[in-house]
Amino acid sequence: MNEFEQSKHKVVRQDEPRKNATLIWRAHDAPAGSAAGAGDVRFIRRAVFWSLVVLLLLALFGFIAYKNAPQLRKTYADHLIERTNFVRAQRVIDAIEDDSAKRELQKKLYFYYAENVAQKGKILEALPLYQAADDYPGAAKAALETGYTIAKMYEYEGDYLEASQAYAALGDYLDAVAKSEACSYAYAKERLEYGFYEEAMRLFYALGSYENADALAREAAASLTGNEKAGDLVDLLSGLSDEQLQERARLKELRNALPAGIIATGYKHTVARLEDGSVIAAGSNLSGQCNVSAWTDIVAIAAGAYHTVGLKSDGTVVAAGMNTYGQCDVDKWTNVAALYAGAYNTIGLTRDGHILNTGYQSWNTLAWRDIVRLSVGDYALSGVMKNGQPLVTPSELMTDAYYDLVSLDAATANSVGLRADGTLVSNGLDVSGISNILAIDCTSTGVYALDDMGLVHARAFSWAHLPDVSDWRDIIAISASATHVVGVTKDGRVLARGSSDMGQCETMDWILFTPQPELPEILPETTPKP
Repeated sequence: MNEFEQSKHKVVRQDEPRKNATLIWRAHDAPAGSAAGAGDVRFIRRAVFWSLVVLLLLALFGFIAYKNAPQLRKTYADHLIERTNFVRAQRVIDAIEDDSAKRELQKKLYFYYAENVAQKGKILEALPLYQAADDYPGAAKAALETGYTIAKMYEYEGDYLEASQAYAALGDYLDAVAKSEACSYAYAKERLEYGFYEEAMRLFYALGSYENADALAREAAASLTGNEKAGDLVDLLSGLSDEQLQERARLKELRNALPAGIIATGYKHTVARLEDGSVIAAGSNLSGQCNVSAWTDIVAIAAGAYHTVGLKSDGTVVAAGMNTYGQCDVDKWTNVAALYAGAYNTIGLTRDGHILNTGYQSWNTLAWRDIVRLSVGDYALSGVMKNGQPLVTPSELMTDAYYDLVSLDAATANSVGLRADGTLVSNGLDVSGISNILAIDCTSTGVYALDDMGLVHARAFSWAHLPDVSDWRDIIAISASATHVVGVTKDGRVLARGSSDMGQCETMDWILFTPQPELPEILPETTPKP
């Protein structure tokens, strides 16, 4: 046997099972006998218990997440906006159900987006975004600054029409009013120079007493005299016949003789001024609008939907009724020459031509000048200039046919103008065939017109109805509301028609003044000469 054979490993195999296997297993702490499965059971129990705990925690976290999902969306949207991820932010905002939070986030999105595009020099895009941001902190100021910059840009480039409109939209910001007038004047001169006489005429005429606008308006009208396409203002500006002038003068004298501010109607109340300066009222007093019995020294009255105002002889104003929107905050007004009331507004026109306004609606009237008369509808303010041009806000209430006016009244979307020749013009109401009119009063469904014979004409839209007043005679003043119409006769009585569910038409016993006796005509002497 060689050395390799001697060292060869020999595998010894055990054919029989080892008898000490159980003893070895026990030596390694394995269970034996009836406790063989005890460890597995404890493991399973622990696994089930902690699985349930985890499930409960997940359910709790899910519930908390569900309850706080709106807040999480708000926070996420806010984060996206500040990171200028505007598209994704808009999607998140659209998914928010809380309307209040949605509006605030939308304003913030508009503002940040405006800032973003403004930094890139796109100010024309930024302006509407700033405006859409509404009352978000800094948005109003940024909108004014951006708008002013845009207006200056238009002015520098010679785009005077756009510049005038851009400046006008800024209200009383810096010198925007003066700039708007200057640009409008420059545009009118430009149109005159290029031969657009009708447009130039209307632009100059609308400027009233601004510089020499009146003279330039007549110059433009004179250039249109031989033009078949001449505008309606040509005859007016180029000259009227003697008969026309006499008729206009007659109607003007009759209008001036009508009593002003003697009767007023609210939604469901009627107020009248007596000749001794006291005031009486009938109808609803739920808001205290009829608490006027203590008023004295009143020279004119006006009524809104639920409030009443009175002008005293010293130019101060008193008020009674609803003051939810500040429509009765007139105690500090002075130097007032005329007083008007809309549904929720009170307007005063001072002796020096300034407009005082308090109430629900705020109108931009800074550029208005040469005002001779105002009127307040439910949500509209209108007026007339000395040259007969209309002043209306919103501007949609008038058309190019509004000119040569002595009065203009508007209610909601309905407006009617009274021309100096006694005819009417409207933005949709059929007012044809009515002539020799001295006064008008609009409602949302039509108009009442008082003529020189003391008759009252009522015109309504085809879908509406107005109380019939065709039998009224000798009327010298009218006032109408949404529910009723009243008229004062020349002997001081007050007639009323329409709804009287709150007693607003119970005026049959009212006598506002003692009529002056008519003087007998002086006959020429018939005694023959000696």
